[in-house]
Amino acid sequence: MSRIVCVVLAETHTWVIATKPQATARRTTIADVAREAGVNKGTVSRALRGIPGVGATTRERIIETADRLDFSASHLATALASGQSRTVGIVLPTLRSWYFSEFASGASEILSPEGFRVELINLDVDSDFLEVDSPQFRKLFRELGAGRGRDALLFAGTISTERTEESADSARVPVSAQGSPLTSVPGIFVDNRAGGRMIAEHLLALGHRDIGMFDGRMAGKHDYHVWDQRADGFRDTVREAGFDLDSRNVVQPGDCHAADGERAMKQLLRSGRTVPTAIFCHTDELAFGAMAALRAAGLRCPDDVSIAAFDDHPMSRWWGLTTVSQHAHEQGVRAAQAMINALGSNGHDGDAVKPEPEELRVELIVRGTTGPGPNNGLISSSV
Repeated sequence: MSRIVCVVLAETHTWVIATKPQATARRTTIADVAREAGVNKGTVSRALRGIPGVGATTRERIIETADRLDFSASHLATALASGQSRTVGIVLPTLRSWYFSEFASGASEILSPEGFRVELINLDVDSDFLEVDSPQFRKLFRELGAGRGRDALLFAGTISTERTEESADSARVPVSAQGSPLTSVPGIFVDNRAGGRMIAEHLLALGHRDIGMFDGRMAGKHDYHVWDQRADGFRDTVREAGFDLDSRNVVQPGDCHAADGERAMKQLLRSGRTVPTAIFCHTDELAFGAMAALRAAGLRCPDDVSIAAFDDHPMSRWWGLTTVSQHAHEQGVRAAQAMINALGSNGHDGDAVKPEPEELRVELIVRGTTGPGPNNGLISSSV
């Protein structure tokens, strides 16, 4: 039976999910699959190897049958048993996100020297949310893994879960997938709430009291917990200091990209109210757009308005942006290491690296877009 390892990268956690081989009385053969699917053995072989000449409906029926019968084509079984297949599919919701590109780059830096061939699988979906225990995810896991000659799948996407005092071990979560039991192993925890708190503490220490926030949540999308955690960590810290956010200065432009940040800043500037002396943007891209709008309005950052954000986008260094780094590249590195460990624990690679138990913590990086707040805590908009 083939062993598929699935590593799920989350913006709050990375779950490393490894299948356990099931004992069977007799190994399923290609003849069994052919008989069950109603085709000949040659058709089964071509379908599972991706060779042209098999209709789409027939191919899907054969793959479904092979998965249901726990069949591994002989060349794949031999490769897996000998450790020579060495192919990993990195599944990305979209190629248009810097975050997933950084993750894939970090994972590849670990996998390639270890002799793995890396495939990038682009889902091209309008969301980075992956609900691991959903039927859709189980179907995706089965379709991408069955008969494709891959040792492992790394899924990069947001999972809306966070560790609590009641669940201190929430970095280990049992997950089930259709066809075989999956068990979790230690993963990566990225604390969005702590990042929001760090930004608030930094701005408060600079003397800012009138502070705004550009909220990156997107209507109708499921990954709202990430934004909740960033916002709550920030807002709670401001309140603990004896202040609060003016709800009129909390803007939700509808998405988390540069154009949305520009739109949010223009909305504030056109409101006729005083502009906050500092603004926390949920993403660096929101901050890029916000700073562009300030510049177009003749305002300076941080002299007129301080801007801080969350992500540590590769361009944030060149913008001089104060931000919280969630170590996207390092997340890919850790996910790849965890995958190799999971393969090793299943007997695939006896020389696998030992697990890395330490957390990947968020980090405040102070650059030039934040500065001291004015004495009176307010500036007047000239727009």
